[in-house]
Amino acid sequence: MIAAAIGAPYGYATSIAAGAGLHGLIRGAVTGVLIGAAVSWLSFFVLQATGSRLARTSFMVIVAVRSLVYLVVFLVAMAIGQLLIPNHPPARPISISDDDVLFCFAATFVVSFLFEVNGLLGQNVLLSFVTGRYHRPKVEQRVFLIMDMKNSTAAAERLGEVDFHRLLNRLVTDLSGPIVLHHGRIYKYVGDELIATWPLAQGLKDAACVRACFAALARLASHKADYEREFGITAQMRAALNCGQVVVGEMGSIKKEIALSGDALNTTARLVDACRERGETVIASAELLDGLTLPPGIAARSLGLIRLRGKEQAIGLCALAEAKTDTRAAAL
Repeated sequence: MIAAAIGAPYGYATSIAAGAGLHGLIRGAVTGVLIGAAVSWLSFFVLQATGSRLARTSFMVIVAVRSLVYLVVFLVAMAIGQLLIPNHPPARPISISDDDVLFCFAATFVVSFLFEVNGLLGQNVLLSFVTGRYHRPKVEQRVFLIMDMKNSTAAAERLGEVDFHRLLNRLVTDLSGPIVLHHGRIYKYVGDELIATWPLAQGLKDAACVRACFAALARLASHKADYEREFGITAQMRAALNCGQVVVGEMGSIKKEIALSGDALNTTARLVDACRERGETVIASAELLDGLTLPPGIAARSLGLIRLRGKEQAIGLCALAEAKTDTRAAAL
């Protein structure tokens, strides 16, 4: 949409200069749509795909590679736009001037830089700052997922600080992809923990938060051999799911962020402790599960009312796990 909005007036302006009239406006919009579709697809599935080498390189390397790839996309899209919607009166089928190349280069660098800044800040955080959405704190209903590494202290002692950092970076990279694919937003990395969040309705719809949790665990399991070969350990996570009211707002001056605070987030952190104490892999609050239908293959086991550390009242908790199928029944 942004590419089309920029491409239309640019195509119109350059076509007016060439005496092409309103055809330039249409061609610019079409070119912008082509650019937007190609850039979005390349960004998500190729350039920044989870686990890709480029996703783990330095900031400027990613910006440079993105700029070159997007420059090719821009020029090809302009050529296709001219073929689909030629000038009237007819001119050369394809005509790309030095000014067009310069404009595309500048645009691709800006787009690449903004993509990476958005990645540094987090999903939609840059847009929230620009629009001032959370300049004044707002109360929102959110779903939270916290994933915490099992036996992280022993792994840190065994690997050393540098290799343990490499391990954590690999972990959060592998876990983040499935969460984002299920519409989750990565809120923060805290030590060996990953915190993700959804607006309440989006997290509950089609049990997206539960699906994201088990998809992330499945991805980690599928790379078990890679972790054992590279780090000499089996990487395992525990997870907690909860929902509730939080305050969302800008925080800080020298370093700014969109901060979330409230009892719901604190309770989710306590659920991680409950996982550790009870030897469970995934624990969810009964309040969250009451608002959704569990996906096929996932079963809930009630843990009853449990009083969490720092909480005055006990809350209902359930352990979640992949449902075990009876192979004999399945055979029948």
